[in-house]
Formats: sequence, C-alpha cells, structure tokens
Amino acid sequence: DMEVDKSSLIVSKAGRDKTRTLAVLAVEEQMLLLADGDLRKLDNPKRKKKQHVAPTTTVLENELLKSDQQLRDAIRAYDAVQN
Repeated sequence: DMEVDKSSLIVSKAGRDKTRTLAVLAVEEQMLLLADGDLRKLDNPKRKKKQHVAPTTTVLENELLKSDQQLRDAIRAYDAVQN
C-alpha cells in the first residue's frame, strides 16, 4: 500500500471527481484534503477517504501549492504527460 503524503498527486477513483488528478494538501488519518486549483481551490479543499484515491509517484514542489494558478498549471502539465 503506497503511502500518500502531502504534496503528492493522486487520482480520484470515486465520486463526482472520478479520474481527476488532485494534490494532497494534508493527511488526516484516513482522510485527505485535496485541491486542484480549478474545481477545488486551495481555500476550499475536498475531503476524501484514502481508499477512494489512487496514489501516483509524483510529488509537487511545495511552492506549487501556494496558489491555485500554479497548482492548476502543475496538474495540467502532469495530465498532459500521462495522457
């Protein structure tokens, strides 16, 4: 079982955001706080259970988690490489 850490990217496996890439802002036991700077802004993160996400091996620089724009661009760049 891969550990999901702060700043790592995950892909949602369930819910309305299924298949979307989001960044982990914080880890609270079984819950994650997630944002993508687009549908989910940094000031209104999504709470999601760990079992509903698929970890990736990508970890973002903390700098990129400081603004929605930077986060959005980073995720867009990641998605472009994956697809």
